[in-house]
Amino acid sequence: MELIKNISFKTLIPFAVAFIAIVAFHFSIDVTTDDYKYFRIFAFGYYEQEDVFSFLQWRYATWTSRLLIEFFTFWFVQFPTWVFAIVDSLIVFAIVVMTYLLFAQKKGMIYAIVAILLTFMYKITDQASAGYLVTMIVYLWPLVAFIPTLFPFKKSLEGSVTHKWSEYIIYAICAVYCCNCEQICVASIMLWGIFIIYTFSQTKRIDTLYCLLILIAFAELAFIFTCPGNFMRSQAEVGGIPAFANYSLLRKIGCCIASPVVKYMLYSHQSLIVWAFSAILPFTLYLKTQKTNLPFAISMAPLVLLCSALIKQHPVFTVLHETSARQLMAICAVSIAFYGSILFSLFYIGKDEDSILAKYGPLYIFFVGFTTRACLGVTMSFVEMARTFFLLEYSMIAISIMFMTKHISEYRNKSKLV
Repeated sequence: MELIKNISFKTLIPFAVAFIAIVAFHFSIDVTTDDYKYFRIFAFGYYEQEDVFSFLQWRYATWTSRLLIEFFTFWFVQFPTWVFAIVDSLIVFAIVVMTYLLFAQKKGMIYAIVAILLTFMYKITDQASAGYLVTMIVYLWPLVAFIPTLFPFKKSLEGSVTHKWSEYIIYAICAVYCCNCEQICVASIMLWGIFIIYTFSQTKRIDTLYCLLILIAFAELAFIFTCPGNFMRSQAEVGGIPAFANYSLLRKIGCCIASPVVKYMLYSHQSLIVWAFSAILPFTLYLKTQKTNLPFAISMAPLVLLCSALIKQHPVFTVLHETSARQLMAICAVSIAFYGSILFSLFYIGKDEDSILAKYGPLYIFFVGFTTRACLGVTMSFVEMARTFFLLEYSMIAISIMFMTKHISEYRNKSKLV
């Protein structure tokens, strides 16, 4: 509440418009495709008997460790779709609002508009690749529980270092739910761990709240690795590409490096946020240095590669599992150029900053998002699965909002001095 109490009425206007747009979107799409239909069929018998726990036991033994996520999916596939449309609209709206509150460098109507537009650039229809309803619950709903756990660290930077007992309970519940999603579990450990290290390095105090949350995350990670259903699912998916079982560790590492760039070399799968982020990077670097030098040229690499995919798409990116060793090496080189230039640009942009957070914060945020996608390269998810990029692209949204709101604030301050 402290984060929103000073928001003006004018700032609420773009959020009201955003909410109307979100609701209109949800009532204009079909949420009942693919996984929704299969899931509804599988769950219906258990639903008739109101036996959700037997259903979860079956799913745990045969398919997945996401029991809390599956619990919500069990009910929402049986409810009328308008119920999901309303609930999901509220969740997407909550993500938009919290993203603004967390990453905007200054508050106000113009900054809210920028944050909303950048967040809306995420290609939310990527979540329809396995059925919109099911995929949103699996990926985006845990995100709405994960984002609130970042606010205590933001508050600590503003001087608040104590936590109420109610905060421990609320954030622990958020951690249990969000870490039920494998990718968010990895991101949580990386972020909460660095929060603990940073807080201790600055204050010589151990943040007990984040110690609790990271213990929950490690417990969830152990649960994920020991779930028999996850193993059975991986075996079933491997059956779709028999050659995967014979891949050497070196080829799997190659897929790990290559797979994150495949989506962006296929224009039909690109999100607008990737284009915006790729343009904001060189723009930010130029504003910082006022030079079109070698670092600026390196920062242009992602945008150039995106443009090349727009002009001509190479079929090799659509069949990563069928590539020869030479083709895989070439794709790895493209991926290293794409992501290496981003990491270099973020490092170069922050290198002269005084604060360690300003120096390395955006770089680490992107590294976390990238890691959650790259680690899937050693699994069957090296095949193009757009929805698995959600944390990587959310990191692009976060950094873009940080940079653009800072640029606008500096520009307005200079204008006042003229």
